Amino acid sequence: MDDARTEAARGRWRWLPWGLLAVGVVVASAGAWLGSRSLHALETRAAQLEREATESEAHVAQLQTLRQAMERRLRTLERQQQAAEWGGAAAQVQARNAEAQHMRREAALATLGAALKDALAGGDVSLDLEDDALRMEVSERLLFAPASTQLTPEGARLLKQSAGVLQGALADHRVAVEAHTDEVLPAAPGAPASTAWELSAARAVTVVRHLGEREKLDPVRLSATGHAAYRPRVPGDSPPNRALNRRVTLRLSPTPVTPQSVAVASTEPPPRPVKRAAKAKAKKMARR
Repeated sequence: MDDARTEAARGRWRWLPWGLLAVGVVVASAGAWLGSRSLHALETRAAQLEREATESEAHVAQLQTLRQAMERRLRTLERQQQAAEWGGAAAQVQARNAEAQHMRREAALATLGAALKDALAGGDVSLDLEDDALRMEVSERLLFAPASTQLTPEGARLLKQSAGVLQGALADHRVAVEAHTDEVLPAAPGAPASTAWELSAARAVTVVRHLGEREKLDPVRLSATGHAAYRPRVPGDSPPNRALNRRVTLRLSPTPVTPQSVAVASTEPPPRPVKRAAKAKAKKMARR
């Protein structure tokens, strides 16, 4: 009996390693399965995080683009507001100066008429007051010899007489010099200009240089243009008409209003009432 029990116990102990091995295999398989599930979950989570990061970067890029667009729009609105404010101020300054400038042009017209009365009587100079400019036209025969770009003594004298007005009452006006010829150029040996374009342009430059270098006008105010024969006063169908077309025009117009002038005008104190100040001073002296 004892031997049978002993043999049975020995049988059970022989199966124990195999049982433990089986348990180990099961545990290892379960661990491997759980590990693979965990690894797959980690890979899935990593892929999800990567997608979220990519989406976040794209969203950040969109937000940056939107912010830059809003900043550009804000700058545009600021420029538009500044332009509107400057435009209103410029209109006020221009309206305030227009009447005074017109009155000065009328006075300058009278002054030039008195100074150039001989040339006006001879038909070599004409003066005209336009809406926003004073126009003076001078004939070729007074300023230049035929096909020449050198000023005559009479022409230099006329420009000197005119410079007093250009530097005085109309010192805030631009001086646009426009030279005109006709389609028939007389032959002149050694003449520097060979076409009507070159002759008219060279004459305009000659007048501008004389006004700037000799009469000391600010070069910023001056401009020179040659129109050749393409802006005639009258049809060039006769020698007298062609002579009328050969001329130089000085157009005096106000200097455009700039932001700098608007800023200066807005910061200048209002003019003091001279008469009231004089009366107040007189009363104060009387009291003493």
